[in-house]
Amino acid sequence: MKIIAGNWKFNKELRNLEKAINFVEALEEKISGFNNVEVKIFPHDSVLPQLAKKVEKIKIGAQDIHWEEDGSFTGAPFSAKDLISMGVKEVLIGHSETRAYFGVTDEKVSLKLKAALNDGIIPTICIGEDIEEKERGETEGVLRRQIEKGILPALAIYREQFSENSSLQNEVKSKSSFMLAYEPLYAIAGFAKLRGLEPKSAQIGDIKPAIGIIRKTFSENGYPEIKILYGGSSNPENARELLSHPCIDGLLLGTASWNFGSFFEMIKVAEEISLI
Repeated sequence: MKIIAGNWKFNKELRNLEKAINFVEALEEKISGFNNVEVKIFPHDSVLPQLAKKVEKIKIGAQDIHWEEDGSFTGAPFSAKDLISMGVKEVLIGHSETRAYFGVTDEKVSLKLKAALNDGIIPTICIGEDIEEKERGETEGVLRRQIEKGILPALAIYREQFSENSSLQNEVKSKSSFMLAYEPLYAIAGFAKLRGLEPKSAQIGDIKPAIGIIRKTFSENGYPEIKILYGGSSNPENARELLSHPCIDGLLLGTASWNFGSFFEMIKVAEEISLI
């Protein structure tokens, strides 16, 4: 089963509650007969609680999470228990924009991940190299660092907490998992333009080796089976090619998910490919 996830970011139109509700309700109706694609939407916090109550097939997630439940953290995102109380059980962690604009480091990714896992929230953890790192041939080093510093420590703590209690371990496994999103920043228009550069279209010849590095690193550390989404300026024109590759389990979309027509078209492509 392929996964199509839409990150609504700070889109002004989709922060309007009426428009956001109309969007998800119409999409729920359009995909009512689809059984081979998983659809996720990560809306802005301003409409997150209301959308979580409006969906059945679509999974609603938060764009970020705080690692603490209480304290002096002015401007912090919702905590894990906040999300659970709203009925939200998905979250993005370490998205490239939170790293670039809001100072989310590998260490903070690890803290956020631990908080999400402890409360059974399914995290989609974003990693990827920027344009300078790509040009210097540092892709493997960057990906390994982000995994080894930002992800594996939290997973190890989580695994250790339940290793001595098999019933608890089974309970936790049944309600929580995680997936990765590979975001090569050099393929994202916004980041390239910030540096006065044109974005480089990510080719499958670049994507497959990077995903191979990710899978190898996780496998070496006891996680042989993980789902990996590709997030890097995907659109209806390249969705079929990307989703046809077995190494790509789905797509994490940005602006392509803001338009109902393009978002649905990519969901439809995923449904068709999953049936092949």
